[in-house]
Amino acid sequence: MTLNINAFDTTNQRTVQWRDSPSRYGRISRVLHWLTAILVMLQFTVVLAWRGTGKNTVTLFLSDIGPHGTLGLMILIVTLVRFIWAWLNRQQRPPKTPSVCGKLARVVHVTFYVILLCLPTLALLRQYGEGYAIQFYGMILVTEAERDIAWMIAPADLLHSPLAWLLGGLITGHIIMALTHHFWFKDKTLARMLGQTSDGSPS
Repeated sequence: MTLNINAFDTTNQRTVQWRDSPSRYGRISRVLHWLTAILVMLQFTVVLAWRGTGKNTVTLFLSDIGPHGTLGLMILIVTLVRFIWAWLNRQQRPPKTPSVCGKLARVVHVTFYVILLCLPTLALLRQYGEGYAIQFYGMILVTEAERDIAWMIAPADLLHSPLAWLLGGLITGHIIMALTHHFWFKDKTLARMLGQTSDGSPS
């Protein structure tokens, strides 16, 4: 009987580790967070490389790894999954501090979600509105439009670049604050996204 209880406790603990808890983020949240970070950084790397050096062997290689439209679609999908998962775990995530900094952090995170949803959506609408197919690594998901669709193109022309620069600024600030919390305040904020509990043990 004792063995069965222990087995149940072990299984339950493994289940909990996949979900969030007040002491740390679960494995799914961590995977989605770092996957988003990789995709966004790759997107910025490809764009900045093209703007900085133009067409060459390196930029063509980067574009093969991460085509701009494909990365945008992946960022949109991952962000939607993150939003749904965050909503499902909203009652058991590590709490934000009630201080001004905590409230500011919450605003920044909400802004991240909004931008990561809006940027690729606007870009994909413009791509389709300009008469191009929506593709995923060369596989056509939505065939091209027969003509220019102004209402699909105009919002991206107006907002895509400013939102991209805002996202870049927020990412820079996010990284700086995460490192500040880890090395200066030593409050385990970064550790929770690395899978450690409040006492520093891995999960």
